[in-house]
Amino acid sequence: MILTTAKSSSYEEMEEANRLADKWNIRFEPRKKRSLNKWMYETNESIYVIGNKQDKLYHPDATQPFMFHPSMAWIRFQRLQQGDSDPMIAAMQLHVGMSCLDATMGLGSDSILMSAVAGKQGKVAAIESHPYIAHLVRKGLNHWEEDDEAFNKAMRRIDVRTGEHLDLLHKLPDNSYDIIYFDPMFEQPVLNSVHLGPLRKFAVNESLKKEAIQEAIRVAKNRVVVKCSTLYEDLALFGFMFNHRKGASFSYAVFRKGEEG
Repeated sequence: MILTTAKSSSYEEMEEANRLADKWNIRFEPRKKRSLNKWMYETNESIYVIGNKQDKLYHPDATQPFMFHPSMAWIRFQRLQQGDSDPMIAAMQLHVGMSCLDATMGLGSDSILMSAVAGKQGKVAAIESHPYIAHLVRKGLNHWEEDDEAFNKAMRRIDVRTGEHLDLLHKLPDNSYDIIYFDPMFEQPVLNSVHLGPLRKFAVNESLKKEAIQEAIRVAKNRVVVKCSTLYEDLALFGFMFNHRKGASFSYAVFRKGEEG
């Protein structure tokens, strides 16, 4: 991994680049006037580019860089504003003032919607295991602007945490979040997703571990919700319920605290 800046960079961006290079223990190289595609071809290494308000992460095997975008969160938010329902929010039974832990943040689209619904009285934290992705998305959440102040404030309120979700769940006390949410990445890939495509090159493609499910049940006060295409064995064993959505490629498995078995 190489860390660099845009061709035109400020003093603050250079400072951020040097700080992150030390933190991540990777090398910083001045951009100069180099072409990123040629640079990746010569080194066969990924390149993280520090920008003013948005960073970009390039992979030599990807045609497009990974960068922050609210993706479907903006459309889903607008639908909620118009009085429509959202299947994830319905599965969570989420309302104003509740606390959520998104254990698999990715681009943060689900976290944004949770934060918008929970409101300023609520609390949303999101976990991302990959430090580069966590930093890039955190920066994006803090700087991205849409034409709706409530949506922008929802992004700013998300508490992004870097680490393995199982490790962080272990450290949390019982019943410390109303809802724990998992979206095990790419269990059934959305192949035409413009924004998720570049993320595949950096994501950790691991199935949801039984121990993580067990810890989530301990930490959740009300519900554990898992996005999935079918109720697989481990979820069934713990007592999750699955309501298939007709015509949809995925639905949500739900564990209701106190209703197991």
